[in-house]
Amino acid sequence: MRDAEVMKVPVADLVVAIALVAIACVVGSQYAPFGWGPDPVAFLLTVLVFLPFAVRRMAPVLAFGLSNAALLVFVVHGYTQLGLNYWGPILLLYTVASLRPPMITALCLATLAPVLLFAGLRLSLLWYIAVAEAILFPLTAWVLGNVGRQLALRNRQLAELTEQLRVEQELRTEQAVTRERVRIARELHDVVAHHMSVIAVQTGLAQYVFDDDPATARGAVKAIGATSREAMREMRRLLVLLRADDEPGDTALSLAHLPELADRMRSMGQPVTLDMADTGELPSGLQLCAYRVVQEALTNVVKHAGFADTAVLVRRDADRLVVRITNEPGQPSSVAGSGSGHGLVSMRERAELYHGTLSTRCRADGGFVVELTLPIRPDDEPTAV
Repeated sequence: MRDAEVMKVPVADLVVAIALVAIACVVGSQYAPFGWGPDPVAFLLTVLVFLPFAVRRMAPVLAFGLSNAALLVFVVHGYTQLGLNYWGPILLLYTVASLRPPMITALCLATLAPVLLFAGLRLSLLWYIAVAEAILFPLTAWVLGNVGRQLALRNRQLAELTEQLRVEQELRTEQAVTRERVRIARELHDVVAHHMSVIAVQTGLAQYVFDDDPATARGAVKAIGATSREAMREMRRLLVLLRADDEPGDTALSLAHLPELADRMRSMGQPVTLDMADTGELPSGLQLCAYRVVQEALTNVVKHAGFADTAVLVRRDADRLVVRITNEPGQPSSVAGSGSGHGLVSMRERAELYHGTLSTRCRADGGFVVELTLPIRPDDEPTAV
């Protein structure tokens, strides 16, 4: 594609050069009262003045030098009717000024001015008129060409800036899509992993006691049904959340739903105690973050410690919210080996969204502690991770 564009430029300039040669020859030979007539030398020199226009954009300095030299030879041969030949080097000086730095243009002007002055004196012009023409005409061509060069330079800079902005916009779009995918994956994990883990544990319990303890098996099946219905409700909440903006709305889960979560876990056989004082008004996103961390931590207890005693503490200090989940030692359930480690990653990502921290540690007696600390600020907004 680029090679094809390069080939088009000389063809266009060649057409211009041939047209200028033809017009200059007609004007010079027919100009009254001192036309050239059928003078082959005059025609040849005219061709040499204008034919370099064919390479004016490929080699502007070379084209100017050839045209200027041909005009000088034309004047030295004694032709007093310059016709259009006088303007050939001036037009090419404009091309040099529009394509090359000012220093090169100044050197070209320094070689053109004496030729124009010599031509003016050979035409018997008054010396001051010849000097004025030799200076003003090239200077005008230089100024106009330099304006064109600066405009072309600014257009190139604008095109580069536009391309840079386009690339940056595409990058920002990709980052936004990635953040949204992470957000959806985090929500799906928190909803699905918790309830499916509970269902798996209750299913294993029901199978284990199905023949020996029908009452316990029925209780497990009942818990599976309740968990499934709760999963459906949370999926509906999630769909509403994903249709909204980044900040969850009134349909999002909050700290007020923690007692319900604790009751549900107790009904499934996991002894959970909830100690939550009045936390006051908190941003909805902050509350959803705390709820999801508690939910994921309880899911991990079910998977890795079975029905171990678990304590959930929620406290609000002056400038932070502290959530601590502590479980006693226990036996892993049958689904313990199915974890992928996404739970802890999801909890940490949620904490980072609100400039918080999440720490985990094993106790000396074999228990486990998950602690979430979230700073509370009036303008609390989530940040991208």
